[in-house]
Amino acid sequence: MKYICLWIVPVWILLSGFNFPDEKKFLSQKIANIPVFDDRGNTYELFTLLGNKPLIISPVYTKCPSICGVVSNGIQTAINGMDGFGKDFILVSFSFDSSDKPDDLANYERRWNMDGVNWRTISASPENIQKLMSSMDFQYEYDSATNEFNHPSILIVLTPAGRISRYVYGINPSKKDIRLAVIEAMAEKSRPGFLKGFYLRCFGYDPVLKTYKLDWRFIISTSAGLLMISIISFLFIKSFIVTKGNNV
Repeated sequence: MKYICLWIVPVWILLSGFNFPDEKKFLSQKIANIPVFDDRGNTYELFTLLGNKPLIISPVYTKCPSICGVVSNGIQTAINGMDGFGKDFILVSFSFDSSDKPDDLANYERRWNMDGVNWRTISASPENIQKLMSSMDFQYEYDSATNEFNHPSILIVLTPAGRISRYVYGINPSKKDIRLAVIEAMAEKSRPGFLKGFYLRCFGYDPVLKTYKLDWRFIISTSAGLLMISIISFLFIKSFIVTKGNNV
């Protein structure tokens, strides 16, 4: 099953009719700080949601009968029980359907049990939707035959300054990928603690599989180094004890 999962993302990408974000061009770029509105009709700038923590944007549309619900369910599963949710990062589901009104956003929030604070649904005017989607290189199109939007499944992880830190792909994002992407994004403002920094260093991002993989070179070299330090420390302590015993 593990190896099957490793092939799902690249095959899914190859079969998709969309051009996925140009990561070389858009990573580290600041997205458009557009006016948005929420389920209560309140209007504010997108960047006011950043605060001092990363923000994850999930592009969806509330009337979607298929993939958007799967994506939101995948997000809900991933963040369930995740310690950093709300504390280290927050989420927004951004509707790129310009026909969505506050009531549509409210219904979507209720459907997925969003708290309206750490995870909420927002949208914007048609021109600002286009501006934001373009700044993230998120491509979508409206199919008049089905009255639906065709679009990829991507989470965009932003740094506290609103720069794109990482794209997380797929309809079922893993806790590991979200956690590591958030740690990377947080590094813009402050260095991660020892445990988080070491955890992040144990993984490397694979641009082909679009996921984080264990960095076995780092793990093996670090383990070998710790083993050598342990051996040398043991020999030193043993020699010290023997020398002290002889002196007595």
